[in-house]
Amino acid sequence: MKQKILLSLIAFISLVVLSSHDLYIKLKSFYLEPNTKTLIYVYNGTFGKSEAILARDRMIDVSLINPGEKAVHPDKSLWFEKNNQTVLKITTGKVGTGVLGISTLPRINEFTAESFASNMKHEGLLDVLVEREKSGEDLKPARKKYSKHVKAIFQVGNKQTDDYKTVLGYPIEFIPMSNPYALKIGDELVMKLLIDGEPVAGEMVYASYNDQYGHEKDGTPRDAYKVLTNSDGIVTVKIVTSGHWYFRTVNLEKSTLKDADYVSISAALTFEVK
Repeated sequence: MKQKILLSLIAFISLVVLSSHDLYIKLKSFYLEPNTKTLIYVYNGTFGKSEAILARDRMIDVSLINPGEKAVHPDKSLWFEKNNQTVLKITTGKVGTGVLGISTLPRINEFTAESFASNMKHEGLLDVLVEREKSGEDLKPARKKYSKHVKAIFQVGNKQTDDYKTVLGYPIEFIPMSNPYALKIGDELVMKLLIDGEPVAGEMVYASYNDQYGHEKDGTPRDAYKVLTNSDGIVTVKIVTSGHWYFRTVNLEKSTLKDADYVSISAALTFEVK
């Protein structure tokens, strides 16, 4: 009996941890040579460490846009797993700015009141906790239907192209308003957030770089920037250092579905500044 209780507790803790994972696409260097084989890594955890494999059958779409080419969908044979990372082998094309996007199938997680509060803190959705307290739902369990939609922008050779503007049509998606690979330290990057293809206002966006990320002791996010999108779905962030950068956000809405109380869609975009 004690063993069953212990196993159930372990499974519950694992569920809470896994449900708190962010998703990012990373490269050792986002600067690549043309017509060269390279590896792209899917981090399921934090920006600095992948803590779990993202199963290939969870990916409803994988789109690779080599500069000047139409999107292709890499074959399953090009994927492998290593060190809690899901890894894709690609071959770059001609010079220019490329894009890789991954969109996942929705999953449903069931939370206790306490674990849901922890999850909302992790995602920076403190207003949800306030609303739950006002409505008397803060002591109730919750079911969340969630999916993740991530992109990376990489640079092949020295020529910059407009492929970075490619809209993949994901439920939630970041679109840079200028080429990230034209940036210098001190410049500003303007980013637009789309939900169902339309700009969305009042959405909290987090941006950070290198090792300036993580969570505080109370579970809330710690990022270099925390900015609300304006009426045009725009946020502007100053580039203060070189290195690997990310933008991320989570949109959470009350659900009208029978199997979920909330629907969550998250987006992340990664790139590098020299």
